[in-house]
Amino acid sequence: MDRVEKILLILMLGMSTSSFADVNLVKDKQCMQCHDVTAERIGPSFQRIAKRWKGNPVAEQLLMSTIQQGTQDGGGQHWSSKANMPNSQERPLVSNDEAKRIVKWIMGLSV
Repeated sequence: MDRVEKILLILMLGMSTSSFADVNLVKDKQCMQCHDVTAERIGPSFQRIAKRWKGNPVAEQLLMSTIQQGTQDGGGQHWSSKANMPNSQERPLVSNDEAKRIVKWIMGLSV
């Protein structure tokens, strides 16, 4: 294996580990109770969220706020659905760093 192949392998492994860690964070924060990566459930799929907010300059801040505070306190309803994301009293607390990691993971799912 030459030097370039080794560097590519290291980069790929690093990204895989990061993605795996963030999917575990999403599970730990109970996001998967209402969302799925590809399928619509109570809430929109993570891929649909990524597609909708891709390229929007306020996406990170708005999504972080919604993740941390829920629909009502985090910026209001973003979907036509009547379902609301629960507020922070109804699920595990999410720090700024965790919210940023979750948003980055979600946005990385855009196709």
